[in-house]
Parts: sequence; C-alpha cells; structure tokens
Amino acid sequence: MASSEKFFLEDGSFIRYKKSGSGKPLVLLHTIRNRLEYFDQIMPLLEDSYTVYALDLPGFGASPVSKAVNYDEPYMSDALAEFIVKNKLNKLILAGESIGGVLCTSVAVKLPKQVEQIFVFNPYDYDTVFGEGVRRANPFARFIIWNMSLPVLGNLFAALENRLIIWGIFRGGVYNKKAITSKYLTLLTSSIRKPGNVYHTRNVFLNFKSWTSAKKRYQELKIPTTLVYGDHDWSTTKERSDSRALMNPKNYIELVNTGHFSFLEAPESVADIIKSETKAGS
Repeated sequence: MASSEKFFLEDGSFIRYKKSGSGKPLVLLHTIRNRLEYFDQIMPLLEDSYTVYALDLPGFGASPVSKAVNYDEPYMSDALAEFIVKNKLNKLILAGESIGGVLCTSVAVKLPKQVEQIFVFNPYDYDTVFGEGVRRANPFARFIIWNMSLPVLGNLFAALENRLIIWGIFRGGVYNKKAITSKYLTLLTSSIRKPGNVYHTRNVFLNFKSWTSAKKRYQELKIPTTLVYGDHDWSTTKERSDSRALMNPKNYIELVNTGHFSFLEAPESVADIIKSETKAGS
C-alpha cells in the first residue's frame, strides 16, 4: 500500500492522500467521522484499472484541524476542487460514501469539464438536527450524539470519545458486525487526541444544514451518475426516493445485507459497481 502524501491548501492547512495504480483518475471520498484508510480494502481491487486517489476530507483522519475554519459542505467541496485543479486531474471519476457521496455531486457541479462520472454511495443528505442520521445507528449512538449536540456540555461530552464509543457507533453502521475490525478501530481512535478534534467533530455535525442544502444541486448534474444504497443504510425509504428523484441517476442500485459503511462491509461489490459502470483505464 502506498504511503500517504500531503496536499497543502491555500489556507495553509493540508489534507493527506494516497495515490496508487495507473489509468483514468479515480478519487475516493470517505464518510463522516472517518479517514482515508477507509479505502484500504478497495484500493487493491481498483488500482489495476485506475490511478486511485484516497483522500482524508479536511480535518479528518491525520489531517490537521484549524479552529479558524468552518467545516461545512461548501468549504470541503472547495478544498476538493482545489485538489483536483492543482493536480490537473481530467476525465475524472469520483466515488464517495455518506458526506463523501454528497461531495461527489457538489464537485461535479463545480467542475463539469474535469469530472466525467460519479458514484454516490449512501449520501448523507437528510439531517434536520445535529447528527440525525448517525443517531439512527442504534440506541447507543442516539444517546452519544444527543449529548454531543448540547451547548457547552457537548464539547465536554465529545472530549470523552474513546474506542468503546467509536466501536458502538460504527457497529450501528454495518449489517455484518465483523466488518468493524479491531485494527480499523485502532486507526479511527488514533486521531481522537489530535489538536482540534473536538472542535472538528462538533463543527461538522453543527453544519448539518449545509449537507441537506447540497441536495438541491443534484438536479444540476449533467454527467452519468450511479446512486447506491445499502439496504440497511440509515436513510429512510422516503429520503432515498427524494434523492433519487432529484439526482435522476443513470443507474440505481441497492446492496443487500449492507449498511452505511459499504466500502468497509462490501468492498468487492463496491469495486464491481465502479468497474462495471466505467470504461476502466480508457
């Protein structure tokens, strides 16, 4: 597996990324509360056909946090557009899950000449309150996220985040509980104590309206789009129908016995979808 590199943004911060393989460029964007290692299982399945870029979204993983930044959807989509333009990526394929899926659509609208096709997995575009989707994971997640949402006390509660809390919430995002491995939990917990992590965690959730508002731009998409949901995703049937109607995807797929974290739970199926709907390496 390739080692990570740093891409410095105009505001002075940076995002980590890994690059491997050869062929048409494919950028992978992870879920809420995650990191680029989310793609460690799927990258080997894709790198024979694509030049694969796996990114930390701004402030996530081992990428730094700035308390001067408001980590809403517009900021993140601008940062990703900057990465694409400065790296001169063209005929680009984007594939993302959760907020990463929403960002695929936003970036495609921003950069219609560079982005050729997108794959949107389990888009996180339906919150009406702080962390509404994540609260649906299980009663444990509902309790944790509600406490994180409280003014003042929310910061104190977020600072208590630990391996057990992450384990409990992530298990609520998969159908097959074995998909959340001890090795991956160790990676996720490695960023808990980094400077600014509490600020970043709450700030992303507090900006829930920006992710819901981004859905309005789905109808501006002019490129081939594949929309994929796990049949056990956190979204409701109505929310999926609403997003599908706005997006009008070329392809619509539901993965059986799969939750919100499909890249962890069903990497082979995800890779097959991407390969089957693109002209790999052309």
